[in-house]
Amino acid sequence: MSDITAGWRFPGGGDTPIRPVTKTDLAYLQIRQKILEGELAPETSLDQEALAKWLGLSTTPVREALRRLESERLVVSRAHRDTVVAPLSLATVEEVYAVRLSLDPLAVALAAARASDAERARITALSHERPVQDDAVSHVSVNRRLHRAIYAASGNVVLIELLDSLWDLSDRGRVIISKDNATLKIARSEHSGIVSAVVDGDPDRAAELMRDHLTASLQLIRSALT
Repeated sequence: MSDITAGWRFPGGGDTPIRPVTKTDLAYLQIRQKILEGELAPETSLDQEALAKWLGLSTTPVREALRRLESERLVVSRAHRDTVVAPLSLATVEEVYAVRLSLDPLAVALAAARASDAERARITALSHERPVQDDAVSHVSVNRRLHRAIYAASGNVVLIELLDSLWDLSDRGRVIISKDNATLKIARSEHSGIVSAVVDGDPDRAAELMRDHLTASLQLIRSALT
């Protein structure tokens, strides 16, 4: 299974490679990735035997992996029925963004105040990274790396972990809006302003721009889901 596990990253988007240490970990990470990238669409039925065959595992680790994913609200087990990928509900998106609108501006303000020269250089470099053209998943991945580098520069471990978990709930919505080139161009411009504020050490401006960026993203997701 070395070909499957090679190159895995932390779910939160960090840069440290990891390897699943159990069969359940392997099943969890593979299924999770397919859900977050949209390959397993909302409300797709998840047949344990089919998943086990695809992964080359027994159904036991698959079942345990699905339980873990249910605790993260990525799958739903329906009583006396099957397990499905959790619906991408606007209500959930609204709840996630309500929290992010408080935490993301805090994180970027702390980053602007605390980031080291090396962290500022890394954030700047990531802001110039370009995703694969017409690949929504690549756009989401590049976007997440930049945001996470900013969060990491805040120096607040609890805040970073909270935002990581919220991003897991946000990614499926971002895949939807990352298919429009005009939207992506606007997002790059917004990122440029945020990065500039962080590099310049301006916490207030960084927080304001991040709040505006999130508000715009939420509005786009609302439009896509209604």
